[in-house]
Amino acid sequence: MIELNTMPLVPIDSMNETHMEEVEIINKLLTQLEAKADFGAISKTFEELLEHMQEHFATEEKMMQDAHYPSLNMHKADHDKVLNETRYAEMEWRNRKEVDALKAYFEEEILTWLDQHIKAMDTPMAEFIGTKHARYGL
Repeated sequence: MIELNTMPLVPIDSMNETHMEEVEIINKLLTQLEAKADFGAISKTFEELLEHMQEHFATEEKMMQDAHYPSLNMHKADHDKVLNETRYAEMEWRNRKEVDALKAYFEEEILTWLDQHIKAMDTPMAEFIGTKHARYGL
């Protein structure tokens, strides 16, 4: 589980809101996995998370494109990598229905990735966009 008050924040409120929404979905999924909820409920939450991730990443990528962010390709590659891994985890979940394996994926991979991604990728991007907006009135 991720405590919302421990999430790293970036200097763009809309990004923080999106990150918090995503964490709430992840926490819901982890709660369902911990309780060994039924397959359908877990699958529905997983689908909700994948949809949110796709929208989240597309929004950030559009912001970077609009701002001519120089590290767009590297940032997008990180999005693509985690989205593909998460899609694979969902396929494994649907095929094997292994609660512990899915729980481990989120606890050991996604939670670490999210924290590192926000600190290493989103923060510099948000600072760049914020500076550019302040400087050029964009």
